[in-house]
Amino acid sequence: MSGPAESYPLTAEQIAEVRERGHAVLPGVLPRGEVAAFRPLLQAYVQAKGDVLVGGASATAEFHLGDAPPAVAAFVTSPRLGEIAARILDVEAVRILHFVGLFKPAHGAATPWHQDLAYLPLDSEKMITLWIPLTDFMPDMGTLVFAEGSHRQGVPLPPAARDRFPLSHNGPMAAGDLSLHLGWTLHAAGENATGRVREALAIVYYADGARIHVRGRLPVMQRLLDRYFAGLADGDPAVGPMNPVVFRQSAQGGSRS
Repeated sequence: MSGPAESYPLTAEQIAEVRERGHAVLPGVLPRGEVAAFRPLLQAYVQAKGDVLVGGASATAEFHLGDAPPAVAAFVTSPRLGEIAARILDVEAVRILHFVGLFKPAHGAATPWHQDLAYLPLDSEKMITLWIPLTDFMPDMGTLVFAEGSHRQGVPLPPAARDRFPLSHNGPMAAGDLSLHLGWTLHAAGENATGRVREALAIVYYADGARIHVRGRLPVMQRLLDRYFAGLADGDPAVGPMNPVVFRQSAQGGSRS
């Protein structure tokens, strides 16, 4: 199974929305049949890890390209998805940082408010997360909520800072839709109030050319360093075998927005 190949017709209005609000939902990025074919492959990979999700976040499992089945690796490194990330970030090329299967169990707890960049050992703010539902989602399954405009602060914010911004809920999503948010966007996810597992795939991209930058010694940041940037020190180019370029504008004949 190969990853998604055709370009998504991302509009200038959609790009502007993400940059202004810090997040957006893109409908129908992936064909439903393609997602349905990929879903059991990711399920098997998650189960093989012996992963236990608490509150929608993995505490122990290591998801990375080094041991991912070829079909999973092909999907998460898809140039089609990488192009969306590169165009919104307005960069020539993007690398994958990591990916994770976010399978929130039935009646799973809410995911706390956080900003992804607060935990990433990078010196660049050019970072984005793509979040893909593998089944149709209703709001009571624990969909995402964002503090709109919080990304423009450009600094770590306490969870209570959400009260300073309008809150925006994703609402229902279909398999193959894509929710995306920028690195400093403050966000959370509700509890899964249903008897079904909420199955999603999150992929994190960053601009090629970023360097390692360690802000403190948060345990999460140290785990990311150990897993995805092994052997690299502060100031080194953020380049390793787990972080390939997944899209380059010039190689695709694309133009920057």
